[in-house]
Amino acid sequence: MAEAVSGLQYRSVVLQSLDGDNAFDISNAVLSVDYFEDILEPCVTMTMQITNAYGLFNGLPIRGGERLFLEAETASGEFAVDQMYVYKVSGLEAEKTSENFTLHLVSREFLTNETARCATKYSGKVNQSVIKILREDLKTTNFKSENIEETSNTFSFIGNMKKPLHVLQWLGPKSVSAVTKKTGTDGKDKTEQGLAKGTAGFLFYENKDGFNFRSIDKIVTKTESKYNYKYNGKVIEAGNIENNFSILNYFFEKNIDLRKALRVGMYANKTYFYNRENHTFSIYDYYLQDEIKNASQLGNQESIVVSEALGKSFSRIMVRTSDHGVLSPAGGTAQSGRDISDQAKAYSRYNLLFTQALNILIPCNINLKVGDIIYCEFPEMNSGKTREIDSETSGNYVIRELRHHFSAQQNTTSLKLMRDSYGVYGPNQ
Repeated sequence: MAEAVSGLQYRSVVLQSLDGDNAFDISNAVLSVDYFEDILEPCVTMTMQITNAYGLFNGLPIRGGERLFLEAETASGEFAVDQMYVYKVSGLEAEKTSENFTLHLVSREFLTNETARCATKYSGKVNQSVIKILREDLKTTNFKSENIEETSNTFSFIGNMKKPLHVLQWLGPKSVSAVTKKTGTDGKDKTEQGLAKGTAGFLFYENKDGFNFRSIDKIVTKTESKYNYKYNGKVIEAGNIENNFSILNYFFEKNIDLRKALRVGMYANKTYFYNRENHTFSIYDYYLQDEIKNASQLGNQESIVVSEALGKSFSRIMVRTSDHGVLSPAGGTAQSGRDISDQAKAYSRYNLLFTQALNILIPCNINLKVGDIIYCEFPEMNSGKTREIDSETSGNYVIRELRHHFSAQQNTTSLKLMRDSYGVYGPNQ
């Protein structure tokens, strides 16, 4: 068995009381730890299975809000958390000789979010508003400047007393990356029909590096992955370091759903835009097949593969009105910075990214995080035998969900991967 599966040693697992006066080292009481990241969720979470014989639940006591400090040594490095807080206890069973329960933990910002509100006006580039909300409303510095990607568009809005994490995710579809080669529309704000250009869409999430606000185009930029994993059927040769980068198990959760893609207007959609200032209509057509050629993709195919009839036939119609008014600059003619067809572009790009979903189980690697690109290699089946790599399913994938599981002799990482195109891009392209 790979060393990464069996190697684990807790240095300390300390649970601190609400008043900070009491702290218990519960290393010997931990049965298992599960750490979760999700690219569609704003905060990381954890669960811990606890068993003890000294009444920890009422002895500390645990009432919600207690802080956890955890340090563990794994085969892939040191795993440490110090900003996780208890928000729930479930499955409490108190027997004569032992007490068993599950601790549910979240990052501090998840709890702060419940008592904070966005109450002011925000203007300028979207990434500037993201940083302002993180610092002033969520009151956190748990992010790196390079992980808050610059946007090419501005957007003015009022917080309307909404919670910060809700607003930060709400800004994603309204943001256009600075790395997008073409954006905007080829028509003006008058009664005419034009084409929407480029792509849009950001994701806000937390991983072990802190909070991230990154565009889909930047996430899927073609680059050499740091980690390469290969499916060999089984892990053999104990002590072989290569086993740490073997795929233990995998299955494709999702590959294609043409009906859903058509319903959301992924391939082609039409936007009717009404300008309330001068009472005119504009119509914008968006064809993903044409625009994706100018955007980054994970695979090596030049464009999405879809029949000409479906790729050029509108399957969704959207209607938007301009948001002039209190947010407009002097003169009242400009919008608040939104692209007329940003909603249509974002719908298409988000759904394309989630076209393929692959679940894999690998030996524990605490260096992985959601938003990373990893290379996966699978064999091609030929008459029941594996000969060459499968050039369609192998390649680069983005980590969408991650779970590190720590328990006795079973330390693994479960990944849900996604990508927007087929074809190998990586070591064997």
